Amino acid sequence: MQSFDIQLFDNPIIIILLAVATFTLCILLDQLFTLHLTHDWKRKTKNWHLPLTTIIASLPLLGLLGTINGLLSTFNFMSINNGISQQEVMSGGISDALITTQLGLVLAVPCLILKQIIISRYIRSEVKRS
Repeated sequence: MQSFDIQLFDNPIIIILLAVATFTLCILLDQLFTLHLTHDWKRKTKNWHLPLTTIIASLPLLGLLGTINGLLSTFNFMSINNGISQQEVMSGGISDALITTQLGLVLAVPCLILKQIIISRYIRSEVKRS
């Protein structure tokens, strides 16, 4: 099991996914846990709305890129070794490929939910002000 964990973090796409998700979650949590909805908070929320939407949308796409990359390397391994000769290596490659898609989706969903909560909070603060 340890070698699998080490292999997982050797994948640059997984590292990029985790970095992008961490960055996004830090911004979202900062906005979510701000107690006083000042003018500065509203401006920051409004300014981050479109960039966060784009960043969150990139998470599943990065996962898909990891899947394609993993499948290509698996098929390349198969072509070099004249077909299906080592099933363990191939299934491990396909497993690594699918983990990136799963990770991209798992990271995107909470970000989308948090973003929607913040947008709802922003809208409610605008309605109260009116």
